[in-house]
Amino acid sequence: MHAQPRTLLISPFFDAALPSGGVLYSINVAREWLSRGRRLAVLCSSQSRSLGDLQPYADRRQLTLHPIVTLEQVRFTHHFHDNVGSLTDRVVGEFRPEIVHVHNFQGMLSAVRSVVNSSLPVILTALDLGLLCLNFCLYDGTLTPCEGPSSPGACVKCIGRTLRGVAGRVGPMLPRFVTRRLWPRFVRLDQIKSINDLHAGMQHILRRLDLMVTLSPIVTLKLKEYGARANAIAEVAHSVPAERILRPAKRPSQKLRLAYLGGSEPVKGFHVIAEAARLLPGDLPLEIRVLGGAAMREKVESSPGLARRYLCCRPPLFGPALAREHAQIDAVLVPSLCHENSPYVVLEALANGTAVLASDQAGIRHLIEPDENGRLIAPGDPAAWADAMLEAVEHPEKIRRMQANARFSRTTADFVDDLEQLESRLLADSTCTYPGLITVGAS
Repeated sequence: MHAQPRTLLISPFFDAALPSGGVLYSINVAREWLSRGRRLAVLCSSQSRSLGDLQPYADRRQLTLHPIVTLEQVRFTHHFHDNVGSLTDRVVGEFRPEIVHVHNFQGMLSAVRSVVNSSLPVILTALDLGLLCLNFCLYDGTLTPCEGPSSPGACVKCIGRTLRGVAGRVGPMLPRFVTRRLWPRFVRLDQIKSINDLHAGMQHILRRLDLMVTLSPIVTLKLKEYGARANAIAEVAHSVPAERILRPAKRPSQKLRLAYLGGSEPVKGFHVIAEAARLLPGDLPLEIRVLGGAAMREKVESSPGLARRYLCCRPPLFGPALAREHAQIDAVLVPSLCHENSPYVVLEALANGTAVLASDQAGIRHLIEPDENGRLIAPGDPAAWADAMLEAVEHPEKIRRMQANARFSRTTADFVDDLEQLESRLLADSTCTYPGLITVGAS
């Protein structure tokens, strides 16, 4: 694009210091936009944050932050709030954007509803399944990912399983105006009481979006199943910042070095790895490195003694430091229990020549060629994971072959090039529609 459009971005957790994949996406894309001369206004939460290398852009007002929701409202996940909508309208009137991008819905449904009801072109990057699911990932606590919101009643049952203590005992007797005020203790209860309004509002947003950019086939499929128009979806291959693609030479070791780089949330599946490690025979030349902070250290220390033979906790690494660490990682473990969405951990491993042993989930399997650059393993099955790890120990030549075949070279700049082509079509003709689902970029 020759002229960079003034852009309004909805990204509540916009913070260069947060390692979350969705936040990293916003920061990476914003960095590329700003480097190309784009003016950017961000609707975000009122949390304290670090802008890192984006701070100079803020200092000269090329980047402006507008904290329109409180941390309490962000914790409230999906809800509508008139004040958030009016604050959004005020920022739109003052900044006069030419296009709007939405990266995250948490606490921001009213902001998104406001912009889709305007005359502005609005593009959603579907970083998760937040337009379909109050849990953002179609995960209801079972080993099988939810297939989608068949009805508001199905979501009520899912949310109801999370109610504990006072909320579960007393909550159903409280009137709506009370549960709405008692944030965040009664957040899930209030969602149950407003489920019909939430579903209707999410469907309204889905129908009014001008374009939805998806990063994996499963998100495309789920959005279409929920009513999105195929000609309003563009499937664009994900990317990794260029500075995080180092592909360091592997340092030899007598042990097979596996690494878990995920979070401590149950949905990330670390407990499956711990149980698999417990099932392994003793004295294997194996080390499972868990890179994480205090929460992951606690998970490791509370794992069964037999599992701790192989588990060791190390400080978290990010960016180029993590890319360099791949010299000492033979394979990365991604035991997710939910639909993923082309996760950074997989992309960065492949980009840096590391094999990937991952759950056979729809949001991952399009990136893995079994026995070529990794393996796909039954989600939530410790025995299957133990078998995969044992095979890797006994046949290190297979892991080395996977490392040689591990490739991913698509950068954020490549991604933004494709995104700008899509923007150009919208800005040239605000009534344009796409002839059908389009796929952009190659991994």
